[in-house]
Amino acid sequence: MDYSTDLLNGIESLAKSLTPITEIGVLLGLNEISLRDDILTPGHPAREAFYRGYAKTALKIRQRNLELAEAGSPAADEALRAYLKTMNNDL
Repeated sequence: MDYSTDLLNGIESLAKSLTPITEIGVLLGLNEISLRDDILTPGHPAREAFYRGYAKTALKIRQRNLELAEAGSPAADEALRAYLKTMNNDL
């Protein structure tokens, strides 16, 4: 499936809002199965748009948890340990 710049921007924006793929498809008038397949395909523009939006929000959450952990939040500290584990697994 070919995606216009507007659709790719829409995918990124909705992913940034943590919108599930099914809902992104409905909101943008895209076939859910095709959209999901494209997002699962490495290098596909839809995948890049989806993960760029998702990653922007995930980054904000991690940054906020860093601030909270530095202020003494045990829950934020625990979340950071999970992030570190994920990073190590990714290596």
